[in-house]
Amino acid sequence: MRPLINQMKIVAIPLFALFFLTISSSLYAQQDGSELSGSELERMQDRNMDYLFQINEIVKDYPAFSYSYEFKDGKVEDVTVTGVDHEIDRKKLEVILFDLKSNRNQMKSTANRIGVFYSVDEEAEFEGGREALQETVLSNLKYPETAENWGLEGTIFVKFVVDENGNIPFATTTSNIDTSMERYLKDMEEQAIKAIKATSGKWEPAEVENVEVASLSVLPITFDFQKNPTLPALIR
Repeated sequence: MRPLINQMKIVAIPLFALFFLTISSSLYAQQDGSELSGSELERMQDRNMDYLFQINEIVKDYPAFSYSYEFKDGKVEDVTVTGVDHEIDRKKLEVILFDLKSNRNQMKSTANRIGVFYSVDEEAEFEGGREALQETVLSNLKYPETAENWGLEGTIFVKFVVDENGNIPFATTTSNIDTSMERYLKDMEEQAIKAIKATSGKWEPAEVENVEVASLSVLPITFDFQKNPTLPALIR
């Protein structure tokens, strides 16, 4: 069993992924036999990001937060959240995590137009596991002095692709940090991307039906001028 760490990938498109491109420029087959358009796939991924924003906003006050899923016939049936004392927050997390997992299951084994999978059978994993990933990222991460002095803080989500060779050919960021100092926020985003790209070449690719594929991963990086940059809990 590979360690639970969420990631992504891209690079050379495998032959079976090209199948999606040749059938249609906008339609992709789902596991249940229905069809999912490219725009629908992107909207579902945007919805996933909204879920991650909501989860991060709640769990930032609960360092002991953890969760587990219960499945029946391959579908998520229940979510158990621990480490969250406030009952309302715990119930909110259970609902959001349930919706996130259900949404991801609908996207399972479906590639976008360039052959990148958003939901896979086996996630891309960093060599050495979670602790090694955290050490590598944080050792290559610098809190921009201008942003820190300004008091600009928050969580930046790095969306990156892990290709079939374990490399990271592409990375971008998204956040809900509201600031008038856009250039300082850009400095933080650039630092986050730089730190993620420092892990390139050290990933085990994701798998779909036992075939290594390019996949998308999302890693949150929190800039906190009192605690220094940290990696929040990974959500899958």
